[in-house]
Amino acid sequence: MQNVGFGSHMDNGTTSLHGVIGYNSEIENIQKTIADFGSGKKTNIAIISEPFAGRTTLLDAMEEMPNERITRITLSSIIKNKNAPAFPETLEKIVLVDNCHLLYMRKIGGFDVLEDFLRSITGPDHLFITTWNIYSWNYLDAAINIGNYFPVQIKLPPLNKGVLKELIMSRYKKDELMFVEDAISKDTKVKFIHFSRIPVTIKPLEKTIEIPFVDIHFNLLRSRLLPKKEEKITAEDIIFELISDISNGNPGIALVVWGKNLEYPVIKPSYIKKFSGTIYLDYNEAFILNIILSMESINSEELEEIAGSDHHIDNTLSKLSNQELINIKDGQYSIRPESMYSTVDFLKKARLVW
Repeated sequence: MQNVGFGSHMDNGTTSLHGVIGYNSEIENIQKTIADFGSGKKTNIAIISEPFAGRTTLLDAMEEMPNERITRITLSSIIKNKNAPAFPETLEKIVLVDNCHLLYMRKIGGFDVLEDFLRSITGPDHLFITTWNIYSWNYLDAAINIGNYFPVQIKLPPLNKGVLKELIMSRYKKDELMFVEDAISKDTKVKFIHFSRIPVTIKPLEKTIEIPFVDIHFNLLRSRLLPKKEEKITAEDIIFELISDISNGNPGIALVVWGKNLEYPVIKPSYIKKFSGTIYLDYNEAFILNIILSMESINSEELEEIAGSDHHIDNTLSKLSNQELINIKDGQYSIRPESMYSTVDFLKKARLVW
């Protein structure tokens, strides 16, 4: 599972809450809830976000909080057996649990571990601070009202262009990088709008239709149409507009896009590419893509267990990989960051996520 840090580091290499870039109001909410717990008021916390948005970074910083007794639990694979010792026998007052979407499987009988966990966190002795994939959370809230167990729900919002720029540039010294103008910087005919058609299979009718889809570089278009008076739009401005647009304010995706397009120490606007592939999947294949998006890290055997043995998982995974929608590492499948928003748009149109 890919975790992306986005903060300044202390001497020991860790990140403090004070040093986390972005999410200031969310951090204040967490700190207030911890203080309330010390005064006898317990309200468990769910930190909810898209993949790559930095949930783990927040827990890393919380783990370093001074004067707090903390147990940290990180789930790295699906917990299938409710009798498996996923948690230590003794817990400190504050319990951090990362990747709680790995406590269930979307199949009949796949909720036992999660239901046991939810029952275990209702006591007054421990404050549970948990993290969740937003697409799993939305499904679970509709299916079993999981929100009732977490009075404090913190949904990490998109970061604006200025914060994303601060995040990226905090990794470099002043004047270390070169922002170089090129055709996109000077050509007013740059392609702001991309038209495509998304195939969606209507399973009961066994029919595939194509839905028109318009993809717009909103931030870059706005910067060109509404420039500030007497202020030149530089290559650096355009680069961070593009990164903000492609990442939709997701810090992890912004860092991936930046890292893949930087030819150190030079970066140009033309280097920043938006995913332009065509997604062509039937309903069953889209369902598998949805499971990968919701679980963030899953292997083919687990996918086959969810989909059923009659589904040709290997063929589907090959198709998803060929369309550059997923990555594979150490036998685990995950969503490709650069194509995540195209994936989400496609799955929303197929009514598989909301």
